[in-house]
Amino acid sequence: MLKNDVEGSLLLFSSAALFSIMAVLVKILNRSVPAAEIIFCRAAISVVIILGMVMIGKVRFRIHAWEKIIFRGIVGGISLLLYFYSITLTSVSNAVLLSYTYPIFAAIFSVMYLKETLTKEKVFFIILAFTGLFMIFQLDYSALNIGDLLALVSGITSGMAIVSIRELRRTDSSWMIVLSFVLSGTIFSLFFLKGNIIIPGMLEIFLLLIMGIFGTIGQLLMTYAYKICSASLGGIISMSCVVMTAILSSIIFHETLTLTMIMGGLLIFISASFLSVNEKYEVLK
Repeated sequence: MLKNDVEGSLLLFSSAALFSIMAVLVKILNRSVPAAEIIFCRAAISVVIILGMVMIGKVRFRIHAWEKIIFRGIVGGISLLLYFYSITLTSVSNAVLLSYTYPIFAAIFSVMYLKETLTKEKVFFIILAFTGLFMIFQLDYSALNIGDLLALVSGITSGMAIVSIRELRRTDSSWMIVLSFVLSGTIFSLFFLKGNIIIPGMLEIFLLLIMGIFGTIGQLLMTYAYKICSASLGGIISMSCVVMTAILSSIIFHETLTLTMIMGGLLIFISASFLSVNEKYEVLK
């Protein structure tokens, strides 16, 4: 068990690092490439990779719960769209932190739709998380950043997706679940591409490919790691993406964090980590 936890931890740290780099690449690419085009490339590359593995026989294309897969695809696609747009409209660290509130909303939706029991501990950490959110927004609603709001809504829709995934795992493979949301993301991004396409240069093409590949590999590493790693350890390590992204964004983009934002982020980090302990929440970005 210890060996599995060590191997799973290394895979999850690697996955978190890839997701962090992907978020930074989105910000860099947005200097010259429209957000919709970036989203399309991120999702489409994953679709091509998964369908390619289906064609060579490495993955079986079999869907049992079509209605749930479609619902999961829609909310996951919306979450992906909002997440990438939020990165282009606010700081990378804020976008990642606020989107990683999904375990908090997953806990709330689990009570609403799965009729799960809301323990005193969960109530405490949910309240703690919302306190952190108020601290980040600094209660100055006139100065709210649209990017921050999109990231938060991305976390809410991800929470909805998580609840659907918990039921889908009983009938469908992780590959088909992932395919549903990247396929939806590809389709949704097309609506925003009209009249908003540029021909990227060689550097942009290279970065777009790296972004898409890193996102796909990060997802695959996480999916495999959760099969051999304990849920409690995995949930907490996955949250390390928030810390890695904050470090990278401060180095590359010179983003500064106020003491209030750091304290608020810490409350969210602790709450989300606790709420991740009892379930294997996979990050889908």
